[in-house]
Amino acid sequence: MKFDFSKLWDSKWFYRVLALVLAIALFGYVNAEQINRAQNNGNNGAAVTATTKRTLRVPLELKADTDKYFITGYPQRVTVDLEGSTSLVTMTANTLNFRVVADLTGLGVGTHTVRLKEQGLNKDLTYAIKPRTIKVTIQDRRTRKMPIQVKYNADSLAPGYSADTAQLSSETAEVTGGKGEINRVYQVVANLVMTRNTKADVDQEVLLQALDEDGNTLNVVLSPATVHVHLPVSLPSKKVAVVLKQTGTVPHGTSFTLNTDTTTATIYGTRAALKKIDTLTVPIDISKINKSTSLTVRLSTAATGIVSSDPRTIKVQVTLMTDPTAGGTGASESSSSSDSTSVSSASSSSVEK
Repeated sequence: MKFDFSKLWDSKWFYRVLALVLAIALFGYVNAEQINRAQNNGNNGAAVTATTKRTLRVPLELKADTDKYFITGYPQRVTVDLEGSTSLVTMTANTLNFRVVADLTGLGVGTHTVRLKEQGLNKDLTYAIKPRTIKVTIQDRRTRKMPIQVKYNADSLAPGYSADTAQLSSETAEVTGGKGEINRVYQVVANLVMTRNTKADVDQEVLLQALDEDGNTLNVVLSPATVHVHLPVSLPSKKVAVVLKQTGTVPHGTSFTLNTDTTTATIYGTRAALKKIDTLTVPIDISKINKSTSLTVRLSTAATGIVSSDPRTIKVQVTLMTDPTAGGTGASESSSSSDSTSVSSASSSSVEK
């Protein structure tokens, strides 16, 4: 039996059934879209309400009469554990728009345990301050002005070198603290750090310290906190007379005169060695000299503690003389014109024979 499709298209029931199927399909599609949107909205809501934890280090503020009291024992910073929405915790960590305060108003001299409090923290955040309480000591505030002492290791100076008086950007410092601590301050020092065998001036910015009589550092405030120190380092010197000393055997019937334009010299060495020397003796060996001549002689700094001299060498004019009564030529040996000039222009100097 052959089915006639043309009759199906003309049937009212066919269209009714088709309309029902399409309606059901459309209903299912719309519901599926609503379910997807609800799921997406649920995910977005979860992201907005996500929470996080973060630990911050924040300064501790004191609420106290610091003009009247000096307070010790408290930490400079405390820890705050935050918990809340990610966005709020992040904003708070970036801006630090709150404070942690220790309220000491109404407390007098003595040791006290104080509970820390926050100010300005968003109410939607939970927090924990660590430590929750602190112990502080309150003392009457005192200020003293004291001279600054410069300290350094003298063994760091090179042999023979010494340091002169140090020059400071400030000669005194104000020491502020509790009455008990201020009464213990023995000196305020600036400790220089020097390298071994120091020969040049030392320039340093030095942190000041307040010490008691036993050399212990005290808990006080110094103003200024640092000073610039200039320590002149040099080799001590002294000007002494130059004395020419004739050495060696003089041939029979001859004699020598010694002259130099350099009558003084500056010698460098330890202060102890310089105190022992007033003259610098220059030996001139004439045993091998057979005519008048000019010599360049090195100044001897062999004495213990003497490092060098200025000048290092001097010119000495040696003039040979003969004795007519000893069977000689009866006249002085002639010297060159240049030697004669040198002798005539030479200054008188001491000569030891």
